[in-house]
Amino acid sequence: FNASEVKHLLRTMASFKMNRFHWHLSDDQGWRIPNQKYPKLTEVGAWREGTQIGHSSTHDHVRYGGSYTADEMRSIVAYAKSLHIEIIPEIDSPGHIQAVLAAYPELGNAGAKVATQFGALEHTMKPSETSMHFISDVIGETAQLVDSDYFHVGGDEVATQQWSRSAVARDFMASHRLRNVEGIAGVMTQNAIHAVKHLGRQAVVWDDAMHNGVPLPRDTVVMLWRSWMGVKNLAQQAAEQGHAVVMCPQDRTYLDQFQSPNGNNDAFGAIGGFLNTRKVYELDFNGHGAKVLGGQGQLWSEYITGGVRDLDYKAWPRGAALAEATWSGRHRPGFGDFQRRLQLLRPELRGMQVNFRDAYGQQALSTLKMPKAIEVHHDRHSGLQVRRNTARPARHTRHGDTQALLAHVRSVASSNAADASKRHRAVALLQRLLGGSKGLKARR
Repeated sequence: FNASEVKHLLRTMASFKMNRFHWHLSDDQGWRIPNQKYPKLTEVGAWREGTQIGHSSTHDHVRYGGSYTADEMRSIVAYAKSLHIEIIPEIDSPGHIQAVLAAYPELGNAGAKVATQFGALEHTMKPSETSMHFISDVIGETAQLVDSDYFHVGGDEVATQQWSRSAVARDFMASHRLRNVEGIAGVMTQNAIHAVKHLGRQAVVWDDAMHNGVPLPRDTVVMLWRSWMGVKNLAQQAAEQGHAVVMCPQDRTYLDQFQSPNGNNDAFGAIGGFLNTRKVYELDFNGHGAKVLGGQGQLWSEYITGGVRDLDYKAWPRGAALAEATWSGRHRPGFGDFQRRLQLLRPELRGMQVNFRDAYGQQALSTLKMPKAIEVHHDRHSGLQVRRNTARPARHTRHGDTQALLAHVRSVASSNAADASKRHRAVALLQRLLGGSKGLKARR
């Protein structure tokens, strides 16, 4: 997403009083932030030779990439500040690092290219002083571009297979007196945390980092995301270790999931799963002894293939539900009341060109202007209604209008009924109203 699209998201966030933007700037699939000391990060690490096609194991062989310039970074940070939003950058290590290793192979355990596949991959940084100095340097340069109180250092989904096969890793374990290979991730994450603290910032990690066998500094903030591990269990562990937490469990806040069962009523694809607005609204903020700093929604972009409209569609209104749940906590007024007030905001959001998902699963900015000869109405009780507008004869309806209307009817009918028969009846009714206009065809 380019700088103007990031600002568009920030502007919408500010509408709902969201005051933190966690910006994930590095991953296996690309490096997105400039660095003067390590120019290959953007020259090589920012570009991949293709992008995974859907959920398959193949990619499209279309070169993709790019990175923000220093001026763009400063502009985005300044704009966020004007909206009272703090940007929290993330440089992930020692996993999710394949783009770095493509640019600087000496930092890896084996040869690597910028990843064309999604997910948690095998490549990790070589456990060495050189690697840890690299991370410290990158954190330092990033901090110069992004002025923030917090800095996220990742620490999640670190594979250990390469280390298990590495003589260098075994020597590293011996020199640091580590009992198991997972401890390598602990030492390297500790190094990143110390680099952040040296800058006067507070470090943030994903909850995986609590389980690497090396205790985190107590003032490290932990983001609780692995809901399948039990949020209560993770929160209690954080409390025992003295960490404040951010609630961001996968089953309640991962906005890259479908918003209807199996995506049957979604306008765009998704990673899978099912997370509707009500589930987000019901996010639990019980820290079980740990101090809860807030909540966060994850808008991972692997499956955001429709540009900024897709971004908006996944973010809103679920992001608005998260904002109200976070600000109100136990005192939130209820989902029904939230929906009522959200309805009142929709004209304003459309005016801001925010392509939110409406109650029927449609895109807010793709509502078709209906030809005046006919009208299509939603009715809660009787479903779809199509009727003639006598103010303009049907014979004056253009062929293009009827095609647009047909697409709209199909969309509405499929969103209100799973079976094809109702869709066929809706299209047949439309044909009769238009006097059997040619070019209309009911399809399964």
